Amino acid sequence: MPVITKALMDADIFLSIGTSGNVYPAAGFVQEAADNGATTIEINLHAGTNNDLFDQHIQGLATETVPHYVDTLISTLGLE
Repeated sequence: MPVITKALMDADIFLSIGTSGNVYPAAGFVQEAADNGATTIEINLHAGTNNDLFDQHIQGLATETVPHYVDTLISTLGLE
């Protein structure tokens, strides 16, 4: 858990992919990341129970939405 806590404190972006938002401690990670300034993004087929904690929501199948999101992020950051 200390490694995860450090990563959440240092993250610029926090992605939650395909989870219900019900199982702790993982369900609390979004709040910890947000409290430390990370942009929080939920990628899910359906909104999780904690989706009000996210800055952005992308709805759809992970096999389609995640590659598209990563391509957009790479392009936006100029990492091509």
